[in-house]
Amino acid sequence: MGWQKGWKQASYATPVAATIHGRRHILCLMRQGLVSLDPRTGEVNFSRWFCSTVNESVNAVTPVVIDDLVFISAAYYRVGSALLRVKPDGRSFEEVWRSPRELREMDAKTGDLVPPVLEIHWSTPLYHDGYLYAFSGRNEPDARFRCVELKTGKLMWDREESWPAHSTPQPKVYGRGSMIMADGKLIALGENGLLGLFKLNPDRAEEMTRVQVPQLHYPC
Repeated sequence: MGWQKGWKQASYATPVAATIHGRRHILCLMRQGLVSLDPRTGEVNFSRWFCSTVNESVNAVTPVVIDDLVFISAAYYRVGSALLRVKPDGRSFEEVWRSPRELREMDAKTGDLVPPVLEIHWSTPLYHDGYLYAFSGRNEPDARFRCVELKTGKLMWDREESWPAHSTPQPKVYGRGSMIMADGKLIALGENGLLGLFKLNPDRAEEMTRVQVPQLHYPC
């Protein structure tokens, strides 16, 4: 789909400055998709349409840039995720993988819609040694904690972190949590104030410890 002048609207994602093939880029996940800008001139290097077919949606995840790869994700109406590789000219790209591959991708065996490997609402995923660690899901019943191989989109492990919508009290899960990485470990904060420590392990979700912070409550 082509871009119209009024379509490059700001969204919730933070722009990312990166050097790719020796060229500086400002990568912005806008309301309608990814835009790369030349920071010196504001000139558009390239654009990638990445937007729900439903207007009541947003893009809120900060792009993750690893070498010449750019990962983007959204959690509205099966937008899912995509990994792009910026070409050496700095003004074009190729799609490495997309999940789902199309809006109505169906499982040949079950006939069900193929779920996106990651559909991240707002929490930027963490990258470590070839893998993305991320909380996935748009709403409370969709929440998952997942590890995905960056270059292939392969789901390494999946841990349910969901709870019924609008339930009270909320169960002791992370929901659509957020993370930082420190000292080779993941520190996760759940929506209900659950604080946890995880090992960086692409083979399984390895939670070391957790504590419910008394002063923190939904929504964190």
